[in-house]
Amino acid sequence: MVTHGTSYKLLRKLELLGEPSAILHRDDNLALIRNNLRRHISEAYKRNQNQYNLRARPISFEIGQEVYRRNFAQSSAEKAFNAKLSPLFIKSKIKEKLGQNYYILEDSDGKTVGTFHAKDIRP
Repeated sequence: MVTHGTSYKLLRKLELLGEPSAILHRDDNLALIRNNLRRHISEAYKRNQNQYNLRARPISFEIGQEVYRRNFAQSSAEKAFNAKLSPLFIKSKIKEKLGQNYYILEDSDGKTVGTFHAKDIRP
């Protein structure tokens, strides 16, 4: 039983490790390392993907649907406005869908408010 890393030096001198004695060409050795690295990266990707997908919920909104958009208010001393006292979400309506996650929203008057990501919109 090996209990410390310095024991390997002695075991190698006594030829008790049984390490393979085949000498590989540098290109072959690098190819083995690359294959091993690809396998480890693929396993890590799958593990992280499974962990992420446990909590990620795909969400989609329809055009004309009433939703609540996040209010990105900024505090202002000159206007005597404190953002932490303003509402967190404001009622809006989906005007148009851009790609998978972005939506153009309009307020209750029909005026375009801007483009928002799905994470900033609540049904």
